[in-house]
Amino acid sequence: MPRKNLKSVRTEEYSRTAFELLCEHGVSGTTVDKVATVAGVSKTNVLHYFGNKTKLLEMALRYGNADLAGEVRALLRRSHTPWERVYSVIFANFSKQYFTPKLAHAWMSLCAEVPHQKAYQRIQTAIHRRMRSNLVDALSKITDGETSERVALSISVMIDGLWMRSGLQSEGISRETALALIEAHLNALFPGDKDRLAARKRIAEICDILHP
Repeated sequence: MPRKNLKSVRTEEYSRTAFELLCEHGVSGTTVDKVATVAGVSKTNVLHYFGNKTKLLEMALRYGNADLAGEVRALLRRSHTPWERVYSVIFANFSKQYFTPKLAHAWMSLCAEVPHQKAYQRIQTAIHRRMRSNLVDALSKITDGETSERVALSISVMIDGLWMRSGLQSEGISRETALALIEAHLNALFPGDKDRLAARKRIAEICDILHP
């Protein structure tokens, strides 16, 4: 495996630091000065790699999204059926590791900036496009094309909404509650589907193994 160059190492380090500060302090409380202090370097050093706070927060957003995307891929690799692929997307978005009040607050802070920053808009568009693609690809093997598009949209909207509600509440929403709400939605659309229920159980078990 090729070694990362210094620029890649520093960019990842400062992006991670910025994302961690976002979780604690939000956008307004995350400054280049704070990132430099936590990272143990000068402000000039951070600006050398990012140029300004907007670019730094963009990379923090990319950093956080990369972790979530990795969680989705890890579950999809272990999925054998279309329903397992659907539940892989759902469970990854409500992972024990990532669906926490702090992370939800960080995402809320960044989402508030999306309408004003084209770079953030591109990232959010890519996130939604990837989620739609994963869901529609699986659902199209379960139901017709029009229904698969509609169900994929409803699932993604529920995921966004639950993250937003968690970010708006100091105590957040529990992972169990979020998953139960989406399960109720799917049960209304596909009642008594034994393949769906078996897939949910298997993906839940895999998640417990990955994140005990």
